Amino acid sequence: MKKTILALTIPALFATSASAVTVYSDDSSAVDVYGRIQYEAGEIRKSDENFGGEGEARLGINAKYNLNQDVDLIGKLEWQVTAESDNATGSDSIDARYAYLGFRFQDTTELTFGKSETPFAQLSDYTDLFNAFGAAAYDHDWRPDDQIRVAYAANGFDLRAAYAFSDDNRNDSFGFASLKQKNQYALSAGYNFAAGPGDAGVVAAYERVNFDGNPALSVEDQELDKWGLGVNYALDGFYGAVVYGQSEQSNTVDADFWEAYGSYNVDAWTVRAAFNFKKADANIIGPRVMVEEYVLGAQYAFNAKTKMYAEYVIDEAKYGEDQYALGLQYNF
Repeated sequence: MKKTILALTIPALFATSASAVTVYSDDSSAVDVYGRIQYEAGEIRKSDENFGGEGEARLGINAKYNLNQDVDLIGKLEWQVTAESDNATGSDSIDARYAYLGFRFQDTTELTFGKSETPFAQLSDYTDLFNAFGAAAYDHDWRPDDQIRVAYAANGFDLRAAYAFSDDNRNDSFGFASLKQKNQYALSAGYNFAAGPGDAGVVAAYERVNFDGNPALSVEDQELDKWGLGVNYALDGFYGAVVYGQSEQSNTVDADFWEAYGSYNVDAWTVRAAFNFKKADANIIGPRVMVEEYVLGAQYAFNAKTKMYAEYVIDEAKYGEDQYALGLQYNF
C-alpha cells in the first residue's frame, strides 16, 4: 500500500518527495534523495495470530538532466528493506519499488520505461490513504516492471496510459493459483476542479491483465478485466471519496467492488474511516463476499516529517481475525 497521497491537488506526477534533499545540482541536472524509516507492531496480516512487529526502510533517488528548454531526461529508483523476517525464507527482504528512465516534455507530459506505477492506481489513490491497511477491494499489480507509461497533467486534467510487456522472468500470479502473469495494459483519466467552497475530483480507470494457463492442470489462458469510477471532495480539514468498479475473470467470475473513505484533520490530528466491499457472482466456488471490512484510524503528526498512528480493521467477511497496527514513521 502506498503510505502517503496528496489528496485533491493535481496528482504529483512530476514532483519529488516533499522532504527530498538535493545532493547534486548544476545548470542542467539535479539529483534528489529521499527516504522513510518506519516501525509497525500489532496483528498486521490476516494470518497473524499473535502480536508482532515489522521494521521497514525506504530509500529513493530522483534524477533529472535538462536536454533542452522543452525536454528533460528523468529517472527514479526506490528500494524498500523489510526486516523482522517478513518473507517466507525467514530472512530480511530488499525490493525495488520503482526503477525507470524516461523523458519529461514541457513540464506536462512524461514518457517512462521500466518499473513504474500502473495508471489504475489513480483510482485507488482516492481511498488508499491509510498507513497500514486499506485498498482491500482492488485487484491490481501496483508497480509492474517492463512497463511503458505516458502521463499528462495540466489544467486540472490527469491522463495516464501504460503497457507492460510479457517477461519470462515475471512469476507473479496476481493472486490466481496455477497462473503466470503475462502482459497488461491500463488507462485512466481524472479531472480536479473547484466545487463551491471546496475542491472535487472525478476519475475513471480500466486495466486488463493476461495470464498463461497451466496445461498440466488443464488450465487455459486467463484474462482479468476491471474498471472503476471514483469521486472525491475536500473542504477545509475534511476529505471524502467513493469508488465503485467491476472485475471479470475470463468471462467466468464477475465481481463488484466499492470503497468509501473519509478523514478529518485538525491541527496535528487526523482521524480516518473506510468501508471496503467486494462481492462475486454465483459462478465463484466458495463465499461470494470476498471483502467486507471497516477500517478505523487515528494519526498524530509531530511535524511535517514524523508521525505516529493507530489503525484497526473489523473483518465482517471473517476470513481471519480483526487486524490492528501501531506505527511510528519518519520521512526524510
